[in-house]
Amino acid sequence: MHKQTHEIEVIKTNAREKVRTISLFSGSGGLDLGLLQTGFYEIVLANDINTYACQTYRHNISESIICGDIRSISEFPDAEFVVGGPPCQGFSLANPNRAFEDPRNWLFKEYVRVLEQVKPVAFLMENVSGILTLEKGIVFDLIKKGLSEAGYKMSHTTLNAADFGVPQNRNRVILVGVREDVRTKFHFPQPIVNPPLFGNFQTVGDAILAIPPTEDDPNHQIGKLTALNTERLSHIPPGGSMANCPAHLQNGSDLKRAMRRLDPDKPSFTIVHNNCDHYYHPTAERRITIREMALLQSYPRDYIFCGSKSEQSRQVGNSVPVKLAFHLGNAFREFFKNYRCPT
Repeated sequence: MHKQTHEIEVIKTNAREKVRTISLFSGSGGLDLGLLQTGFYEIVLANDINTYACQTYRHNISESIICGDIRSISEFPDAEFVVGGPPCQGFSLANPNRAFEDPRNWLFKEYVRVLEQVKPVAFLMENVSGILTLEKGIVFDLIKKGLSEAGYKMSHTTLNAADFGVPQNRNRVILVGVREDVRTKFHFPQPIVNPPLFGNFQTVGDAILAIPPTEDDPNHQIGKLTALNTERLSHIPPGGSMANCPAHLQNGSDLKRAMRRLDPDKPSFTIVHNNCDHYYHPTAERRITIREMALLQSYPRDYIFCGSKSEQSRQVGNSVPVKLAFHLGNAFREFFKNYRCPT
């Protein structure tokens, strides 16, 4: 088990009180780590198809992850809780070729199969905000229909990770299901940050400015810039982009999205796969590193990502922010306590 050295204190819970949890499409473990930080969950099985993500999971969290296609797993252990989000590449708003027929959009059927077999008390499914409008909402309606037919009452909302102490604006659709025979209601977590009423957003500066590059951290290596990009970057202020460059240095890219330099006084833009190669440090003349990318996802500093830089980026960019997962875990903690001991 990964030693918890981050700032969130793990709540100690009697092992018999912990909620047996199955994690699907686990990736590098951002959602699971946030749940484990509450001290209330036991991951009895995790699964992902990506070899490098599984290596990361094993290194930091547990050996209990099964690496392989979920369709090859025929039986699952008893559990009260199932969590995870089917791969979202086909749903992503950043993908101009979003297609109703994209097979990646139908892995939720495997999620339904697990629910039908295990019959947990509740489930948590997360995905990108684009899932709500894909094919004018038809896909989301079909997903809800499939989950409902598995025997679950559902509710959903969109949460911004920045509202929960994550130094990044990242909207995620959170879909919750409670088994039809269960009367206990689930309540979504309320923001812990809501300026000017209470709290302050965590910023890029809070997350990464005090982290110097080091040869001892395999995820914090600085990439080289071409002379052209070095010149471009000299014209880009914090919060700016290639649009700030003189016309002769611009190219055919989306100028407002290309070479975005992070603003140290604000939460980051949404971090996605490979954007460590497109997002730039707020004060240094360089790209952000995988480590900085992970800190913007609220991973602890000592969390190690395995594989090539591209694979590391994929893992971090596809993650549920750890602090958002922690607050979701606490909301479900209250749900399960009420379920077990109804008033």
